[in-house]
Amino acid sequence: MPVLVVLIGAAGCSRTSVNSPRALAPEQVAPTLNSAFKDAKPDVKEAASGVVAALQSQDAPKAFVQSQNLTERPDLTPEQRTAAALSRAAALTQLQAAAANGNKAAEDLLQAYRASK
Repeated sequence: MPVLVVLIGAAGCSRTSVNSPRALAPEQVAPTLNSAFKDAKPDVKEAASGVVAALQSQDAPKAFVQSQNLTERPDLTPEQRTAAALSRAAALTQLQAAAANGNKAAEDLLQAYRASK
């Protein structure tokens, strides 16, 4: 019986790391989103471009909100959904850094995001 508990526990642990998207490096966000959304409908492409622009301008709160909105769109292809999730992780990393550096808007948004989980 103890062996079964260990195996179940180990299986549960490995599943968490597989499903967690890793953040893209800042320089990878634009090429990743541009590639995934190059053939998207104009409104979807515009949403992806907005995420890129906000991340590049270091507007962490705007980048996070826009990336979150992008990932929630029901009309994304699997490739687009993956790229959007990776860019959202990058935006969250940027948001956390901005909050740590005293950006009040970033702190407030991060606090609201954590409370919603």
